[in-house]
Amino acid sequence: MQIIKVKYNPEFIAIGVGMLDKVKNAKIGSIVPIYEVVDTVNTGEFFIKLSNYGKNKNSLLFESEDQSIGSSNPCLKISGQGEDFEIKALNNLGRKFLQFLKGDFKFCDKVEYGKNSIKGKLKPARKNVSEYQRLRLKSHLDILRTIAFKFEPTEKPFIPYAGLFGMFSYDFIDQLEDLPKNLQDDLNDADYEMYFLDNLFVIDHKENKTYIVANALVMDNKQEKLYNECLKTIESYKKDLKKKETKIKKCKKKPFQQTTDTTKEEFISIADNIKKHILEGDILQASISKAITANYNAEPFDIYNKLKQTSSQFNFYINSENGILIGSTPGINLSVKGDVEKAVEMKIIGSNRPRGLVNNTIDKNLDNKYEAELKIDNKAITQHSMLVDLTRNNIAKISETGSRHVSPLSAIEKRPDKQYLVSNVKGILKKDLDALHAFFSTIDMQTGISKIIAIKLLRQYEKTKRNFYSGSSCYLTPSGDFISTIITKAMKLKNNKAHFRAEARVFQDSSSESKFQETDNKAKKYIDVIKLAGGLK
Repeated sequence: MQIIKVKYNPEFIAIGVGMLDKVKNAKIGSIVPIYEVVDTVNTGEFFIKLSNYGKNKNSLLFESEDQSIGSSNPCLKISGQGEDFEIKALNNLGRKFLQFLKGDFKFCDKVEYGKNSIKGKLKPARKNVSEYQRLRLKSHLDILRTIAFKFEPTEKPFIPYAGLFGMFSYDFIDQLEDLPKNLQDDLNDADYEMYFLDNLFVIDHKENKTYIVANALVMDNKQEKLYNECLKTIESYKKDLKKKETKIKKCKKKPFQQTTDTTKEEFISIADNIKKHILEGDILQASISKAITANYNAEPFDIYNKLKQTSSQFNFYINSENGILIGSTPGINLSVKGDVEKAVEMKIIGSNRPRGLVNNTIDKNLDNKYEAELKIDNKAITQHSMLVDLTRNNIAKISETGSRHVSPLSAIEKRPDKQYLVSNVKGILKKDLDALHAFFSTIDMQTGISKIIAIKLLRQYEKTKRNFYSGSSCYLTPSGDFISTIITKAMKLKNNKAHFRAEARVFQDSSSESKFQETDNKAKKYIDVIKLAGGLK
């Protein structure tokens, strides 16, 4: 049999023999993870080879300090905007998956089943019900859970091994709340864009292991054929590993250009209005932003690598039909993990101070000084305490009685360049809820306090739609394990233009002019990234 040929390493032979039996014995409707462990690889180099330097459509990469995940051949793409949704097959397996889903969307208002896509409409339900009942109202999250949980896993070798990977935009909140709309949308992004990854690579940076995974989606009784197809997929990844790196030609330099949707005078006026709303008791604070558009003249993946250098926590690269989205986040915001019971954890990352760096070495005394400043900053502590309290309320809605708690509370987390005030709110997910219910309950775009009123005001004052900026990146496995992050840096590369936003958090005592300068400083960091990637004067 193919599995015992010499070309497979010993570890994979041991796993593979057992996996063949598991695929043969798997029932229709099962998903069986098949994987090989290979030598540790460089994440960026592997993805470049796999995705033709990030140019392949529907290729995606997620990177963090602990783990990196990539694929360039998902079987399905799921997206929605407003009431409309589409589930699109990206290959033959995707077309087969679509047929397997046929009839599963009767809860939608309209649905059309085709060979290459399932399209339809779903108007989110609105009722005057309790917060717990509200979690169960019909929304586009039901479309995603139908796909994510269509196959029952036979095992969970590691997290993640398969599932939905992608983004929720800032504007996904419209699926859950009735809010005013932005009149101008320069990018026409979806409210959510997800990919079902049946094949992927997973690099565990702590264990120095690389897994190449091809899942068997059992949809008929041809299990052995399905198993051999998974082996071919794994082999194709290994062939990609042996490829020579793509050489990129240097572009002739072009002059740099940029525009913004909000002038200094307009931004200051918005900040002044927000402060009036704070004085009138409408909100406690709000983060206002402006949009910037600039040209670029370098490979998108090179721009991504430069952006990644500004944040080492969690970074992503997604090449979709509507452009390339790159970005970074301060880390995992919400996680739902476990087997018999699901542990829910939401991390609140507050104010920060620099590390005590002197000549690229930590000076412990200076580091302690900055730490002490953070611990006695009354404004930072008060704001953090409010966020902890709000999060405790949200976690309580979805947790088993008595399981919600905070640990640690207002601790200092030290990272290479900064130290942060952080708290973790935890609970045990109620047995009749899943990770998407948890996401619904805790969804947060860091717009302000209180969230909904702040969003309404920002929709009134901000000129253009935020799209994926301050949305969420995430994955959801067939086992129900989930992580999401808040996108604090995002750049959309489309039609040779880079689109990004810069924001500033406004309080009652904020200087409106200094807040404008803060957005200019943040915008400059994006611009520096674009210029460092090359191709511009």
